[in-house]
Amino acid sequence: MAAWDDLKNVLKRLIDEQPGALTGYPDPSGDEGRRPPFAITLAPWAVSFAADLDEQFGDNVNLTVGALAYPPSHTRAQRRRLDEELTAELLDPAQAVVELDGPASVRSGYTLAHGLLVRNLSSAELHIPTNGQITAVVVDPNTGYVVGGFAGAQRLPLVMFHIGVGQIRRIPLLIGTASFVPELGYAVPPGRWGVRATITLGPDRDAARWLTPVLLPLTVTA
Repeated sequence: MAAWDDLKNVLKRLIDEQPGALTGYPDPSGDEGRRPPFAITLAPWAVSFAADLDEQFGDNVNLTVGALAYPPSHTRAQRRRLDEELTAELLDPAQAVVELDGPASVRSGYTLAHGLLVRNLSSAELHIPTNGQITAVVVDPNTGYVVGGFAGAQRLPLVMFHIGVGQIRRIPLLIGTASFVPELGYAVPPGRWGVRATITLGPDRDAARWLTPVLLPLTVTA
């Protein structure tokens, strides 16, 4: 319990002094069943705190920063695979066209609440099931290669967006900048990037999924 006694005090301090740095951790208010290694996840911008935890607790903690393991030499650190990105087909522009609701800009390591404009060009009403928002990935605008996105849990309520024929509707779009590529570090670095999203079209979450084209611009700042 010695490691846990020390760790829970550090966790309490981080929660109080650095809101948002910890995104997943054992509850420091409870002691029952606390045995190392303790799984701790930090925001992509919180690399320095991960370094401190690694130095102080070593093998007593399993650390993840954003989507990747810490330290970077750990065997768990590898590019995250997105099955949807590998299997979904490109959205038919005769059915719907999408664009960002204006230019998007976000600080490296942080998350942006933005918007996706969807225009229904089909001959029937479109139904888009979501959890209240659509989650984007960050891509290389030249290749479409996925480099990052949101890392973390989300609530899963069913929120349906209906778009009439010829109508445009704004759907909330979540853009995260956790890196999925170890070579880029733990956060998508500053620069000009694109985003892409998977849209479900149908009456429920099991309906067909479609990839948007690469959407521009996304500016990641330091």
